[in-house]
Amino acid sequence: MLVFYAVIVGFIFVANATPARDAVPLELRLLGYGSSVLVGVGVLFLSVAASRRITRRRTGTEIIPFPLTLALTVICSVLFGEALTPRLYGDPMAPIGQILLKLGFYVVTVEVAAAVAMYILLPRILSHLRGRPYRSLSDLIPKPEVAAPTPTLHLAGHKVRPASLIRLEVDGDLVRIITTDGTRIAQGPLGPLVDSLPEDLGIMVHRADWVARAAVVGTTRIGRSRALRLRNGDVVRVASSRDGVVAEWLRQNGLV
Repeated sequence: MLVFYAVIVGFIFVANATPARDAVPLELRLLGYGSSVLVGVGVLFLSVAASRRITRRRTGTEIIPFPLTLALTVICSVLFGEALTPRLYGDPMAPIGQILLKLGFYVVTVEVAAAVAMYILLPRILSHLRGRPYRSLSDLIPKPEVAAPTPTLHLAGHKVRPASLIRLEVDGDLVRIITTDGTRIAQGPLGPLVDSLPEDLGIMVHRADWVARAAVVGTTRIGRSRALRLRNGDVVRVASSRDGVVAEWLRQNGLV
């Protein structure tokens, strides 16, 4: 803190450097500038304490309006210094316009310096003292998740989303690729198309029908045969030769 106050006094020395002021003995200038700084520090502590008490009483939460407290600190410090000037240095009181200009200069300078210290220097110093890597505010904001590319199946020249696939149905020499996005027609036979699909995507229920696991919403009966109900409303009969395999597949996937 002593170093901080010394920097402030040094800044005031530079900001108030004039031939007339430089002629004043160094001891008097140190006394005047140091007194102004001490008044500012006292006002800062009092204004912070008053702000905490008032806001706690009114809102239940302690709030410190630092821009206002800093502005009040600078105003009191500058006005005290101006009032002290005639008595300490023998100079006449500065005109009101000059005092207002000085107030504006110091308020802006102190506010900018405080913002730089609070948001740039202080976090780095604390991170160094705590032995932790510095993280800026932008580092604390979660990075947007990059959307994973949508997987695509290539069936006889058609691009199909796996999640949209419902069933493959033989229609003469052709195969109907039925999806939630519509129906596409491919050249048969069905076997090579099924072989190109991931094994866990679905199952052959009949030599002319393949159904996707995600499309099955339940089972029913067509006569004595098992049938699968699909999410698009289709009902697909299971061949008797495939009934045992399909029943086990349904059980493993929690569909029955």
